[in-house]
Amino acid sequence: MLPTFVRSTPDGTEKGSFLALDLGGSNFRVLLVKVSVNGKQKVEMENQIYAIPEDLMRGNGSELFDHIADCLANFLDNLGIKNKKLPLGFTFSFPCQQTELDESILVSWTKGFKASGVEGKDVVSLLRKAIKKRGDFDIDIVAVINDTVGTMMTCGYDDHHCEIGLIVGTGTNACYMEEMRNLELVEGDEGRMCVNMEWGAFGDDGALEDLRTDFDLEIDAGSLNPGKQLFEKMISGMYMGELVRLILVKMAKEKLLFQGQTTPDLLTTGHFITSYVFAIENDKLVFSHTAAVHVLQSLGLNPSVEDCIATQRVCQIVSTRAAHLCAATLVAVLRQIRDNKAAERFARRLHKMVRRLVPDCDVRFLRSQDGSGKGAAMVTAVAYRLATQHAERQRILDTLRLSHEQLLEVKKRMGDEMVRGLSKQHHKQASVRMLPSYVRSTPDGTEHGDFLALDLGGTNFRVLLVRVRSGKRRSVEMHNKIYGIPQETMQGTGEEGILLKWTKGFRASGCEGEDVVMLLKDAIHRREEFDLDVVAVVNDTVGTMMTCGYEDPRCEVGLIVGTGTNACYMEEMQNVEMVEGDEGRMCVNMEWGAFGDHGELDDVCTEFDRIVDDCSNNPGKQRYEKMISGMYLGEIVRNVLLEFTAKGLLFRGKLSERLKTRGIFETKFLSQIESDRLALRQVRSILQHLGLTSSTCDDSILVKEVCSVVARRAAQLCGAGLAAVVDKIRLNRKLEHLRITVGVDGTLYKLHPHFSGIMKETVRALSPQCEVTFLQSEDGSGKGAALITAVACRIRH
Repeated sequence: MLPTFVRSTPDGTEKGSFLALDLGGSNFRVLLVKVSVNGKQKVEMENQIYAIPEDLMRGNGSELFDHIADCLANFLDNLGIKNKKLPLGFTFSFPCQQTELDESILVSWTKGFKASGVEGKDVVSLLRKAIKKRGDFDIDIVAVINDTVGTMMTCGYDDHHCEIGLIVGTGTNACYMEEMRNLELVEGDEGRMCVNMEWGAFGDDGALEDLRTDFDLEIDAGSLNPGKQLFEKMISGMYMGELVRLILVKMAKEKLLFQGQTTPDLLTTGHFITSYVFAIENDKLVFSHTAAVHVLQSLGLNPSVEDCIATQRVCQIVSTRAAHLCAATLVAVLRQIRDNKAAERFARRLHKMVRRLVPDCDVRFLRSQDGSGKGAAMVTAVAYRLATQHAERQRILDTLRLSHEQLLEVKKRMGDEMVRGLSKQHHKQASVRMLPSYVRSTPDGTEHGDFLALDLGGTNFRVLLVRVRSGKRRSVEMHNKIYGIPQETMQGTGEEGILLKWTKGFRASGCEGEDVVMLLKDAIHRREEFDLDVVAVVNDTVGTMMTCGYEDPRCEVGLIVGTGTNACYMEEMQNVEMVEGDEGRMCVNMEWGAFGDHGELDDVCTEFDRIVDDCSNNPGKQRYEKMISGMYLGEIVRNVLLEFTAKGLLFRGKLSERLKTRGIFETKFLSQIESDRLALRQVRSILQHLGLTSSTCDDSILVKEVCSVVARRAAQLCGAGLAAVVDKIRLNRKLEHLRITVGVDGTLYKLHPHFSGIMKETVRALSPQCEVTFLQSEDGSGKGAALITAVACRIRH
C-alpha cells in the first residue's frame, strides 16, 4: 500500500509533448507521446521496443541503466529530437517506496530481475547518472510511476470514472484512488491519492497457506526470490506455464498421462511457456486439439487424444484459478472504495447535527477538491515546480555530501597532521597537537584499592568513589554524584572552574596554558577542609580507552563523539619526540577537534559550517569538532533549513521566529527525526515545537533528509579520522593486517540511530587492512580516570 503522490486523474485538458520510458519486464519501451494535438483531445504516440539481455537483468545495476540510456539515445536519434530537452515520465514497474513524484527507492526486484546495486537506491538518480555519463543528450525526469498507476491514468483519460488500475501479465499488481484520511503513511486528511498496492506480495505473511498447493511450493522454492511475491506466483504470466508443466510431470510420473513417459524438455524448468497455456485453451477445433498436439510434440512427446484433452483441462484449471484469485482480490478493492464513499453519508449527517446543536454558530463545512478538476496543465506546472525545487535542494545538500575520494584525502591530511604533531620541530604549528599523556600501561588485573575520580568535560561534572578489586573477584564498583556548572562560571574566571583546553562552550579565563593539577590543588588548599593526592590527570578520551582496555586487552584507541569529539591511541615512543626515550609505547591524546584550524578542511567546509564557526564562542578553532560533534550538528541543520526556507524550498517560504533562534534545533532532534521507528506525524510534532505549525508531510520528509545528510557527513568525517589512526598503528608495527579494538563513548555515538553504523562502514572502506572492533565504554571518563590512577599507583609502588 505504497503512496504514489499522484493525487488526481486526467480531466481531458492535458496538452504537450512528453517522453515516456516503460520498464517492467524483459523488454522496455521508449515513447514520444503528444497529447491534445491541434486542440483535439487525443493522444498520438511513437514508440520503439528494446530488449534487455538476461545477463543485464541479473548483472550489475549500473550496466542495466547504461543500457537503458543507450536505447533512449538511439530513440531520440531516430526521431531527430536529441537536441530537445523534453519532460519524461519513467514507468518503473517494481515495488518502490516513493518519497516525491520524481524520487522512488526500489524495495525489491521482481519478475526475474536481480541486478545488483539497485535495491534501496533511487532509480531516477540511477537513470540520471547513466544519462549524464553519456553526456550527449539531456531530459527532464518529472515523474516516476509504475505500470499499474500508468494503466489507471491512461484509462482515466478516456473514462473519468476510472479509479482502479490492474496489471495481469508477466507480473501482477493493482492500484486505486484512496481517501487521504486513510493513508497514515502520508500527512494530511484532505483529498485522495493513488495507492500502489504491490499486491503480488499478498500471502508472504502466510495468508494464502491454506490455498497453496505442492506445485506452488515447488515453483516458489525454485524461484529467484523464495518466500516472496507468493500471490504473483499463483496468478501471473511468468509462472502459469511452469505450474502447468509441474502438474503434467507429476501426472506422467503417476502414469496418468503420456503412458508414463517423460522427456528432457518436459522435465526442464521454463520449457512450457505461458503462451502455450493460452494457445491450448483457445483451440477452436474441439476434436483435433491442434495446439495441444503441436505443443506436446515440441516437447518430444507423442500424445494421444486423451493426453491432449487432459492437458487442455489442466491449462483451464490453472488459468481459472488465477482468474478467480485475481477477481477475489479485486472485489476487496471495490469494497474498500464503496465503503469510503459510504462514509461520505456519515459526514453529511455529522454536518447536519452540528448545525442543529449549535444554531447560534455560523458553521460552514468546505469539502476539499483534490485538484483533479484543475487539469494536467496545473499538474504539469506543479510537477515542474517540484522538480525545480528538488534540484535546487539537492544542489545545496550536495555541498554536504562527501565522495570516497574526498574522505581518502581527509584521512591523508589527518595522518600528515599526526606526524607533524608528534614532531618536536613542527609540534607547535600542527593543528592536531598529539599531546603525550604519560600513560604507558593499561590495566593488567592486579590493581586494587579505593580511588577518587573527578570528571569534567561538559556542562556537568561528577565526583566518583571507585573501588577496584583484583583476584578471582575482579571488579570495579562506583559511587558518584553529579554537580552542575553555572553558565557564569563556565564563562567567568579560571579560579572558579577547571579546564584543560577551550572547547564545548567554556571560556573561563586564566586557565589556558596553566597546569590544571596545580589549579585544582590550589582550589582544594583554599578550602582548607580536606587534602587529596592528585596522582594523574587525563581527559575523557584516554579514560575511555583505559576503561575498555580493562575489558579487552586489544583496545589501544579511545574515541569520544558526544558534545565534543577527540581521539587517543597507543603510539610508539620512538615517534613521540616531545618525550625522552624510545622504548615502549605511550598513549597520545590527539586533541583532534582542532584538525582543520590551519585550513586542512577548507575544501570540504560549506557556507553552513562557516556560519556556525563565525557565531561560535571560538571562531576559527576546533573546526573538525564543529563538523562532527553533538554541540554543533543541530546548528548546521538549522542553518540549512533557514537557507531552504529563504529560497522558498521549505515551509512554503515562511520562517518561524523560533527557528531563527541560535541553538533552538538541538542535536537530539536529529536522533529523534532519523529514528526508523518515528512516523512523519511525530517528526511534524518536533517541527511544531519549533514554531513551524503549518509544516506539511513533504516538509517533514525534507527535514529528515537534511538531518540524514548532516549526520552522515559527521559520521564519515569521524570515520576518516579514525581510519588515519588505525592505519598509522598498523604502519608503525609494520603489519600487513591489524586487529584492534576502539573504545568509544559519547551521546552522539550511543543515541543517534545511524551514526555508529556509517562511521564503521567508513573505517572499513578507508582502512581495508585493519580489522577494527568497536567496544562501547561504560563510564569511561569517570571509571577510566580511576583505572589510570590505579595503574599509576601499582607502578609507583
